[in-house]
Amino acid sequence: MAIMFKKAETSHRAPNLERQSIWFTIGLYLLISAGLLTMHYAHPQGPVGSSSGSPAQSSYGR
Repeated sequence: MAIMFKKAETSHRAPNLERQSIWFTIGLYLLISAGLLTMHYAHPQGPVGSSSGSPAQSSYGR
């Protein structure tokens, strides 16, 4: 016999592992992005030069 009445589904669904992993990945991406942007704008702005001890590199930019 066919079921005439279905139970009303609740609107609150329990989060499954896939949804949790997607939100975790998005949150981790935002956290890393915020940290990198903070470090980018927080570090002192100094002159950029070569770290090489080679004589050919020492006259670069002069």
